[in-house]
Amino acid sequence: MKEVGNVLWFIFGGFVSVLFWGLLGALLCATVIGIPLGKQLFQVALFALRPFRDDVEIETNFAKNLVANIIWLPFGFLMITFYAIVGAAFSITLIGAPFGKVYFKLLAMSMAPFGIEVDKKVEVIKEWEEWKNW
Repeated sequence: MKEVGNVLWFIFGGFVSVLFWGLLGALLCATVIGIPLGKQLFQVALFALRPFRDDVEIETNFAKNLVANIIWLPFGFLMITFYAIVGAAFSITLIGAPFGKVYFKLLAMSMAPFGIEVDKKVEVIKEWEEWKNW
């Protein structure tokens, strides 16, 4: 069921998010100084590619990435506005509510993307627990 959600997500707006984050990451990776920042934006693009499979964990200590997040804020303002409007529009209907939730997750990631870590271990641990109890 999650794969169906990922395919529908890609059709109904995920492609634009993946394209934006990926192109911005590639632009940052073109400079030597921007490579760590570009790698982080690629991680956000991977989440935007398949949001119904991964769990997002946001670090509470943004102090180590404070300068990068402050520099990012003017660029991210456009994405914050876009994700707020589209997320609200999708959340109006019952069928669009899961997509609205994903847009609001991406809104939170757009505010400060340089303290976010996509945690893929959560799903593997759940599957292991289900298999172990079988």
